[in-house]
Amino acid sequence: MTEELVSKIVLEVNGGSYLVKHHPDGPGTKKEIEIDFTTPWKRIPMLEELERILKITFPKDLYSEEAR
Repeated sequence: MTEELVSKIVLEVNGGSYLVKHHPDGPGTKKEIEIDFTTPWKRIPMLEELERILKITFPKDLYSEEAR
């Protein structure tokens, strides 16, 4: 539902395009990234990705005392 909502907002606000140009170094800078809000978006398992990026392992039981 969120994917559909955001994509439709981008399409309306951006004059009929799902592509948004972003300048990460600020307005008027040369570096430009194009972000595509066309559905479907890539699915990433959140805990697996956090473990990979943070180089940690979460407890399997997130309701355990260890997880607290």
